[in-house]
Amino acid sequence: MFSHYTLGKNDFIRKILQQLGFDRLRLMHCTHYTEWEAAKIFRQKYFFDKVAIADPYTWTFNHSDHVHFVLYKGSEIIGYAHLQKWPKCRAAMRIIVINEDNRGKGFGSYLLEQCEKWLRMQGIKSIHIEASPEAETFYRHFEYVDMPFNDPGNYPSDSEDIQLGKIL
Repeated sequence: MFSHYTLGKNDFIRKILQQLGFDRLRLMHCTHYTEWEAAKIFRQKYFFDKVAIADPYTWTFNHSDHVHFVLYKGSEIIGYAHLQKWPKCRAAMRIIVINEDNRGKGFGSYLLEQCEKWLRMQGIKSIHIEASPEAETFYRHFEYVDMPFNDPGNYPSDSEDIQLGKIL
């Protein structure tokens, strides 16, 4: 998708951003090897290590209905989100996570809001999530309500997860 030349500029750009002290937030589609590697690490560490399995869903990295974002703070990747577009103008938030060192600083809120904004721009009318009990309060703060998940792919879910959603 991208030439070796384009991908090779990543290290140069990161170095310049660091030298300038750039520390703003940027939401980016995963396109560079570094971003895909970060996505794999976030997924494995924060989700699949908990159930002691290797990530069975890396195939989504090459599927047109799945969108993967990383959140940069300056030149550092601090967050990750995986969205899946569904039929009938719906979408699922499959994964959203901020690294442990940056939690509690508003970055998760920013990442969620940016994902919702991107989905609205794509014509998506509702977002659905299966939230862990620990994350329920976070989503309810952003006006997520009880809403059936109704996964068209019928993927397995955790019986403890809470089905929430939001009209965008």
